[in-house]
Amino acid sequence: MKNFSFFSPVKVIMSEDQKKELEKILSSYNNIALICGRNAAYKTGFVDLLKNTVRGSLFVFDEVEENPSINTVIKGGKFVRQNGCDIIVAFGGGSSLDAAKAISCFATNNRGFYELLNVKKLTNKTIPLVAIPTTCGTGSEVNHYAIITDYEKKDKINFAKEDCFPKFAVLNYNYLKFLSDNMLFATIFDAFTHAFEGYLSKRANPFSDMVALQCIKIILNNLAKEKIDDDSLKNFLYASTLAGIVILHTGTTLLHSLGYYLTNNKNIHHGLANYILLPYYIKMLEYKKVDKYYELKKEFPNIVDVLRSYDWLYDASVDSILSEEEISDMCEYALNKKNAENTLFSMEKRELMNFFGF
Repeated sequence: MKNFSFFSPVKVIMSEDQKKELEKILSSYNNIALICGRNAAYKTGFVDLLKNTVRGSLFVFDEVEENPSINTVIKGGKFVRQNGCDIIVAFGGGSSLDAAKAISCFATNNRGFYELLNVKKLTNKTIPLVAIPTTCGTGSEVNHYAIITDYEKKDKINFAKEDCFPKFAVLNYNYLKFLSDNMLFATIFDAFTHAFEGYLSKRANPFSDMVALQCIKIILNNLAKEKIDDDSLKNFLYASTLAGIVILHTGTTLLHSLGYYLTNNKNIHHGLANYILLPYYIKMLEYKKVDKYYELKKEFPNIVDVLRSYDWLYDASVDSILSEEEISDMCEYALNKKNAENTLFSMEKRELMNFFGF
């Protein structure tokens, strides 16, 4: 057994009574910032719920887009700072939660994006954050990762600071009912790949393995059901949070860095991109004879069958989406991302391209 550490500082509350939980959390704060997108917070009635819950003033920043940009983060930080907000409520999918974590830094540290990214320790403490996920994919509510998109460079930047951890994560499975089937399952497979890659990461440890195996078990068992019911939604949301704890310790691998390319260049949802690439990644694990993958397959022999049963999500091969030149660019990009360093096998660019038919 190797030396390792395990740290998970977020207080997680699973409750359908959001109002009661938020009243307890927010009662001692005067100016509350809500960070969200333009749709979900209104469609679900959360904005009205929050207005009827807070005792102080509520300021709404609802400009977070899918794959939040550097400009959005800077603008959000200025909004929170100018309104003197002393706590942030982040509501939405991974985009809103990630943006809010970065915004909590820029609200108190008024510097350029890359300047602050490269600072090892923040000068000023961040604004406390309450994370309320509305998808079951990213697990952003329990880690300090904030994936921000640099649209000029067509790149995803992990703005990860120790101070970015949410203080609270409040889980309510009812918000998942507002998702389309495609979005629900795309986010489920995002969570699955977090646990799958985390278990197969160089940074894995006995604690993270235990959490990853439980997450994979929950997701596979519920995906195998004939009907997705309320219990399934609760389980998927819980599993997503577990997966967020896994990648906090293990990071992701080559699969995720390949997926970033599809999202950045073809506007394919992040979870869906991972789903498309997962069969290719499994072939790589088999080709490289990764022992730990075979241990996992022995534990869960139905992994491949479950994946195939969801082909309706996106039944297309990578070489039908990308040209040979684009696949070359994707492989180059992925192998140079930090995620790839965690992969349990090494891969040269030409070798990697072969898996995609070139």
